[in-house]
Amino acid sequence: MVYWGCQLFGWGGVALFGMIIDALQALASPLTQQSQDKSFLPLTCLAGLIASHLLRLLIVEGGWLEMPPKKLILRYAMALALSTLLLSVTGVLFFKASASGEVRTDTFTIALMINSSLMGAWMAIYFLFHFYDSFQKAREEQVLLREAVTRSQLEALQLQLNPHFLFNALNSIRALIPSAAPEAREGVTRLAGVLRSTLCSKPGNTVPFAREMELVRDYLAIEKLRFGEHLHIEEVMDPILDQVNIPPLMLLTMVENAIKHGVQLQEEPATVSIAGRVERGKVILSVQSPSSEGAKDRDSSLGIGLKNIRERLQLIYGSEASAVLESPRCFFTRCALTYPSHLSRDA
Repeated sequence: MVYWGCQLFGWGGVALFGMIIDALQALASPLTQQSQDKSFLPLTCLAGLIASHLLRLLIVEGGWLEMPPKKLILRYAMALALSTLLLSVTGVLFFKASASGEVRTDTFTIALMINSSLMGAWMAIYFLFHFYDSFQKAREEQVLLREAVTRSQLEALQLQLNPHFLFNALNSIRALIPSAAPEAREGVTRLAGVLRSTLCSKPGNTVPFAREMELVRDYLAIEKLRFGEHLHIEEVMDPILDQVNIPPLMLLTMVENAIKHGVQLQEEPATVSIAGRVERGKVILSVQSPSSEGAKDRDSSLGIGLKNIRERLQLIYGSEASAVLESPRCFFTRCALTYPSHLSRDA
């Protein structure tokens, strides 16, 4: 609506201005004023409106507004010359068909100058409007980006302060625990280590596998204090895994699910088996835990965790990675991950 309003206002204004000039000339010299075709100017402006609209379609469909300056200037000049020539020839041939050859030549010359001015002005206004609009949008995006950066800096500062307070609180609690309760002191120390690793780790897609395993062992040490002899841990790790990376907290999530949905629901001692190897350029990790009769009731909760793991793997590795939850036996549940190894140069 805005575009058509501007079009009608602009070309209608040109036609009205031309008619006013003709009327003033007729009043100034009524004896020498030649008879003119009163429909010539309005029809010329109508043709200009149609031509400018077709030119706009060409600009939009051709992606001229995204072109570099050199290409745009060349197309600007060619479009201006071609549209001016077509409008002038059309005006002379159709609107002045009954005029003599000399009159049509003079009319063509005048039409060429007028049309080039009008079309040139239209194209300049059109491009300037869009360039100004793009400039305003870029400024708004810069403001939003600046606000986002400021907000992220504040959030980062808050994340730095919160762990600092939390670690101090844990150290204070640890100091209050009597030395005669070494297990409780060890549990607080391990918890502080887990929190430090999870909250203070630098952002990134992957972390060294050795660091992730250190975090998993700290977590399992805490759970061992909780379950005692009820929990047994088995690790079967290929030494080459120390040379690969893993998405942070992914193995920890698998182990935590194994404890939550397997071990704590067992009345008998339970074993969590963690296995990993590198095979054909792929890292293959699995966490196996005991299952029970209530496994079906826990499928939805397990599915949410597995869905999050799958989404993270897809974002980092695409279709090269996979995560599956299976029950090879009725009494065991195993979560398995596969993703590209990306061994270091020293491997």
